[in-house]
Amino acid sequence: MKDDRPVEVVVRKGVDKKLLSPQQKEFNRLTQKIERTREQLHQLDGLGQRLHQRAALEMKPLMDKHQSHRADTVRLLDRMFRNYSYNKTETRKLRHLIKAMSFELAEAGFEDLKDIYNFHSPDLDFDRANAETEAMNLIRMNEMASRMYDIEFDPEADLDTIEKLQAYLAEKMAEREAAEAQEPEQPKARRPEKPKNAQQLKAEAKRAAQEEKRKQEEKKISQSVREVYMDLVKAFHPDREPDEAEKIRKTAILQRVTAAYEANDLFALLQLQLELERIDGNHLDALADEKLRYFNKNLLSQLAELTDELWEMERQLAMVANISHFGQFNPKQVEWEFEKSLKDIKKDIKRIKQDLELLRDPAVLKDWLRGYRIEEPDWF
Repeated sequence: MKDDRPVEVVVRKGVDKKLLSPQQKEFNRLTQKIERTREQLHQLDGLGQRLHQRAALEMKPLMDKHQSHRADTVRLLDRMFRNYSYNKTETRKLRHLIKAMSFELAEAGFEDLKDIYNFHSPDLDFDRANAETEAMNLIRMNEMASRMYDIEFDPEADLDTIEKLQAYLAEKMAEREAAEAQEPEQPKARRPEKPKNAQQLKAEAKRAAQEEKRKQEEKKISQSVREVYMDLVKAFHPDREPDEAEKIRKTAILQRVTAAYEANDLFALLQLQLELERIDGNHLDALADEKLRYFNKNLLSQLAELTDELWEMERQLAMVANISHFGQFNPKQVEWEFEKSLKDIKKDIKRIKQDLELLRDPAVLKDWLRGYRIEEPDWF
């Protein structure tokens, strides 16, 4: 049976770390860390897919049922309001509750609740209230965006939708970036350049030397990756392969090689070399420290990208589970919170159904209203 485990990319496997050079130690540390991070990403991707599937198959039907029962509650409260008499305090509380729930649910798609909202809010119908709410939200977003991005909005700009606001912000940010890119050139065009003293010339020469060194380093790093790539291309290019079955195999291999190279994925290229027996452990063991140094620079950059990708995936899963992303991330907690959410919504559906039965009794409704508190101003 074929071993599906990924090929381990290490130098001098099993040798005491004390006998490894610093570059060899760093190479092993980076490749092992990359492998662990990729495995974490694979596991979290699987978790994310499971949760999305369960959200569609389990959570959404429950959410729909929950909203439907809440809409039934609004309809019941409206009938109770119209068919029974209430004192001034009870009337105020009941209307506040009906307006708040009917407005929210009408926004969610329960069209018949617009008429209920309009009946209990004769001075401000649903469409006007909804438009005013959206306008207020847009004003808040404009103010927030202005503070965050330090942008002064054109009073004549058409920003009556979120889409227009986003497009306007993108345009303003692009204009700012373009202006900032031109700023270094503008002073030179306005005034003649002052002669530089010996210290400035020395500093400038040092910066130029450092920049040239950096470019040479990047070139050598790129060359080291290309060498691995070209070894695989030469060995598995299908164009001159006469055997059709072998040609198909080599084409598939070359696709993997090209994808890894285009992603600047040195780790994957080294894995392919080992997997396809272009090299063996002895080849890696014999790599000079200078070669490993360039490999390590590439691997360090690759690890940083994977770490960022892992952090973003953890952040998104934490949002799904409504838990903090700070500190130690625990995938099991995400699943536990999802299960808890399912149980909570089932429990809430059961409670709403019980309330629907109980609140049909005017005496029970009046008693319940005595304990009901309006905590926020009536914006509707």
